[in-house]
Amino acid sequence: MKEKAAICLTFLLTILLTLMIGNVVSAARCQISNVSYTYPRQASQNEQVQVATNVAGSCASYGQDYYAVRVDLVDGLSNMIISSSNTPIGYAATHFNVTAENPAITPSYNVTWHLQIHVYVIRAGGTNGIYLLDYQTTGNATIQVGTIPVPEFHITLGIPILTTLIAATLILHRRRLREAN
Repeated sequence: MKEKAAICLTFLLTILLTLMIGNVVSAARCQISNVSYTYPRQASQNEQVQVATNVAGSCASYGQDYYAVRVDLVDGLSNMIISSSNTPIGYAATHFNVTAENPAITPSYNVTWHLQIHVYVIRAGGTNGIYLLDYQTTGNATIQVGTIPVPEFHITLGIPILTTLIAATLILHRRRLREAN
């Protein structure tokens, strides 16, 4: 009898602990549903360019908190933030669609410049922790800075001379075959 009671008590404690600790269900207060961006495909060296990022989503908002979208442009090679912008959503954030503008200066040399776009929904002006409500990284915005390098073909005198010798040898060989027949 004591053994059955101990097993039942252990079973009940396990269920209780699981409910209290392990299975906490929480919903995100905000969710980004779509991110799209526009940017120039080509630019000159040291040119200021604009990247416009459109962010759509929704928050479980009751009008008490102020919301904003933060967009960071990150250099794909160095992983450094090039530009950051905060765009207000406002208090009514149940459904939002905002556009953030990020200026950036292109590198001072010819390169295929890879950018990542990091998007955050934040509450009450915060940038992390309890204020960060959703996050998304979109990548591979590519801007060709300067001209695209074209491969160069270096022809030395050896190649035309060698080609001429081979052609002359073939012509002479054919001629000797005809004369022999």
